Amino acid sequence: MKKLNRYLLLLFGSILGPASFAQTESTLYFMNSLSQVVDVNPAIMPRYKISVGLPLISSFGAIYSNNGFSYNDFTTKVNGVMTADLSKWTSSLADKNYVTMSMQTDLLRVGVRIHPKTYFMFSSTLKGYNRAMIPKGLATLAVDGTAPLVGSFSNTAPQEEGILYNETAAGLSFQVNDRLTIGGRLKYIKGLANITTESSSLVVQVADAYQITATGSADIRTSGIYNLGQSGYKVGDHFGDYLKNSGWGVDLGATFQVMDRLTLGASLVDIGYVKWMNNTYQYTLDPAKAKYTFQGVDINQLVNNNTSYINAQGDSIQAKFKMKETPMGAYTTMLPAKMYLSGKFDINDNLSVGALFFSESFRGRYASGLTASLNKNFGKVLSTSVSYTVSNRSYNNLGLGISLNVSPFQFYIVGDNLLRAPVSLVASQNLNSYINSSQLLTIRTGLNIVFGWDKGLVKVKGVEDDSHNPRKNSGNKKVTHTIGRPTRKRTR
Repeated sequence: MKKLNRYLLLLFGSILGPASFAQTESTLYFMNSLSQVVDVNPAIMPRYKISVGLPLISSFGAIYSNNGFSYNDFTTKVNGVMTADLSKWTSSLADKNYVTMSMQTDLLRVGVRIHPKTYFMFSSTLKGYNRAMIPKGLATLAVDGTAPLVGSFSNTAPQEEGILYNETAAGLSFQVNDRLTIGGRLKYIKGLANITTESSSLVVQVADAYQITATGSADIRTSGIYNLGQSGYKVGDHFGDYLKNSGWGVDLGATFQVMDRLTLGASLVDIGYVKWMNNTYQYTLDPAKAKYTFQGVDINQLVNNNTSYINAQGDSIQAKFKMKETPMGAYTTMLPAKMYLSGKFDINDNLSVGALFFSESFRGRYASGLTASLNKNFGKVLSTSVSYTVSNRSYNNLGLGISLNVSPFQFYIVGDNLLRAPVSLVASQNLNSYINSSQLLTIRTGLNIVFGWDKGLVKVKGVEDDSHNPRKNSGNKKVTHTIGRPTRKRTR
């Protein structure tokens, strides 16, 4: 068990230490001045015809999400003094509380408008995702003890999911006609490390006579972690082993202009898998063996401070719940898949409002949310977006997106709960209220090299005679065949 705990900490550090990714980003969806917008819908064509992202500085993103609690749920102010209130915390919890952290960084990104109707995209990105599930039963047991469980039972087993991988993606966005645009990206995945909880259970039952029985079972699988705990092991010397884990993924998207100012969009992102083959280990608990009944302690032994007696009790529990560590063959996990459904209404050429429904599905858990946004372009120099998001039982998320475009440089920062930070700073001269009440925070920032701002469609006056009809003016060098130009005289 101690070994597994060490490996879990190592995986957690490997994901959060370097830059890595996952989860939904909603404010970014309406920032089409950025080439990174294709990460949420590959059908959206960025405004710049050429965009290049250099290693590490092009894009860094991080997400924190907690559907169970915030810091304020731990505390209560009594006579002006903030004190811990763990009963308040346990009462605020959901049955299953998910704490998710993810990060990402671009190693390289290139986007090019290779044709007026076609946009090519390529990227290589390091991504990581870590999710812990804390059951309410475990928190209640820690705070209130076993008294509330007399005559009943509670499942108190937590779960852990973690994945670290590199993604290389290439794709196209294509304008089918004046209304419909489709896009897609094919992704080649190289898995670096993984932990997957296939199943876990720790049932604590308290009889009427206060006899406590705990029964555990677990099936946990890991890749690329076991060797990290071995003395003298260096990842750099064995990096080739980590390239054995591979998989594929795909992003699909579309936008459809319903009327002149209304556009609908839909996308599926990170539909894919990784097959883990390197350094794979399985950790299991057999419920027939992982069972312990506590019938009380010998008070005399405690009074006499008999350390051997106390240690024996602890050793007995540890022996019962020691996980079996076994090398195993290859196994497969899916990526955290995401879906976006959007609507955008253009008030004028530089001002629009948007609405977005988004969801994430990963290992049996489905989480969703809604975002409303107001988006404004100040020419091509400054693009902005403000948003409001409801997600994961969190209702106080004011987002902000800013893109400063001074070609060839483009600096941007986008976040789903970013605007509350300066609001809190102005209102109370500190960030305490913002930090203490936040359950969601996403941020994406970086620097792109950009060229060729696309001004969009320009209305032109129709030709009312045959002066530009190539069939009747074949000798005129200024008259050429062009796609979409009518060859017949227009009539009123």
